[in-house]
Amino acid sequence: MKKLLTTILVGIFCAATLLADTVTVRTTYRDGKVDEKEVQLQNVSENTGRVTIPKSEIAENVKYIDVIAPFAKANKGDEGYWVNARGAYGKFDKENGTYSAPRNVMPIFGMKTKDRTFWAHIKTYRFDYAFMADAKDGKYTVYPRFNIENVRKWFDLYDDIVLDFNYLHGENANYAGMAKAYRKYQLDNGKVRTIKDRMKDYPDLEYLCESIVIRVQTHAAKPIPEKRIDFTKETEWPIVVHMPFGVTEEFVQAIKDSGVDKATIVSAGWNYGGYDGRTPQHLPVEPACGGEEAFRRLVKKTQDLGYQFTLHATNTDCYTVSPKWDPQYVGKRRNGTLDTGGLWAGGNCYLVCQNASWHQWVPEELKEMRKLGAKGPHYIDVYSATYPNRCTDPRHPATPEQMAEYQNKILAMSKEIFGGAASESGYDHVAGNIDYINYIERDLKRLWEGKHNKLVGGVFPMWEIVYHGIILYNSDRATQNHTRGKCLYKLEKSGDPRWMEGDGIVDPKVSLKIVEFGGRPIFYTYKFADVPRIKRAWDEFKPVRHLQKELIQDHYEIAPEVYVTKYENGEYTVSNYSSKPYSHKGSDIAPMAYGLFKEGN
Repeated sequence: MKKLLTTILVGIFCAATLLADTVTVRTTYRDGKVDEKEVQLQNVSENTGRVTIPKSEIAENVKYIDVIAPFAKANKGDEGYWVNARGAYGKFDKENGTYSAPRNVMPIFGMKTKDRTFWAHIKTYRFDYAFMADAKDGKYTVYPRFNIENVRKWFDLYDDIVLDFNYLHGENANYAGMAKAYRKYQLDNGKVRTIKDRMKDYPDLEYLCESIVIRVQTHAAKPIPEKRIDFTKETEWPIVVHMPFGVTEEFVQAIKDSGVDKATIVSAGWNYGGYDGRTPQHLPVEPACGGEEAFRRLVKKTQDLGYQFTLHATNTDCYTVSPKWDPQYVGKRRNGTLDTGGLWAGGNCYLVCQNASWHQWVPEELKEMRKLGAKGPHYIDVYSATYPNRCTDPRHPATPEQMAEYQNKILAMSKEIFGGAASESGYDHVAGNIDYINYIERDLKRLWEGKHNKLVGGVFPMWEIVYHGIILYNSDRATQNHTRGKCLYKLEKSGDPRWMEGDGIVDPKVSLKIVEFGGRPIFYTYKFADVPRIKRAWDEFKPVRHLQKELIQDHYEIAPEVYVTKYENGEYTVSNYSSKPYSHKGSDIAPMAYGLFKEGN
């Protein structure tokens, strides 16, 4: 009875607090003028308050809008932290500084202070806000900044600004609680399904969980030009063959002979023109590598070894050298100019409107690709590595939210045709239709190289807690190819084959981070020298690979530089980064090593 009464009183207190809360809406105009007004939080539930800014009230000359909650503030020296969607966090230990994340892998952020713990959920314009953490004279403020000017470069405002502040209490008042709350939202609203649930419909997924991904990078590619150029058939640079299909047969055999029992081989650069060569056209199979007949032999050889064989495709980039080139399907800006992307092997990259591609050729092309024999997670580059593009062409317009819907349609069809789908990184607007990603982001890499913002103190496994047991992943650019050692070249574009040359010096911290964050190894390579390195990564993965299907239930520091990662099946890892052995349940865990335990055992 006493416990029940306490629960009721806490609920009444929380509801009353929400009703009393207001937030400051700070508007900055193009001429530099700034104004502020107080907006009452709407009481969605006893633990959720909502901010709504009607689009009709946003003036034409607005540059950006900040939403600042009174409970999203702290002072230097306070206990707690702020944390962004990836898990990059900062403690309240700096006098001055600004951290801005204009792109966010999930539409959330959070903060823990002495008074309150909350996580915010951006409900609209998730592709047009920046996460901000400001420290000025020891006073911290954390808030989202909505880039209204950027929206209007393409479209009139099409939604009200809506975001929710969700409050956490007790043992859930931490970053793990924030991540689990967002995961619950995603699962409860049918945005994603767990691996265990999806395996009933996609049996190839179970094999994927127990394998490591080895991406043949690449069969063939053209050099990447240093300056923007629109290639033609006459000016196109020659294709360089790195690993013909026949040699790739020997490569996968060598991996099998090394003792790697289960692998998913991703064929990159098999397509017409090689890697990033003449897309959006993929077929026919690139003749310089051996052509379709040799490719079919490679597919069968790989599958006969007991491996999965899947295709790398690029659906976002198009080039003037492609036989399929047509500016009609390229995304258009408001003034009618073509939307451009980066600079790759095909030259100046233009961005394909996914609305146009879905209605014009992609469904049929997916069926034609499947006829080559590949089966397993069909890999579509970039979809989850950046925000969707935009298009104002009246024949196929699409906001980024609508473009994401077409990306999901294409991935969903890929799953039905190939038995699975995959993409590059951790941006979760396509989370409901992908089975694995190559990496989440590169925050660990920035941190370890000393290149992160000075307000950032470390990286929590926020994304991992949300999506482990839902999407397979490697955590970071810094934890890929980890048994190869450091890259020998400063240029680290995956389209450049030199990116795969490593110094062979293995950092045990990287192997340990993969285990602590629940990831799995991944390799980009066409080097026979990497076969023993792949085998080493495989041996590291085997003792914990069964955990890939389990949700992460908690993560915390149990002692200085010692971390616990708990799974729903009752197992947990203890990762020791300290310089001394750590004793746990009668076992000594060596420095830069981990132990696997079962609750109650």
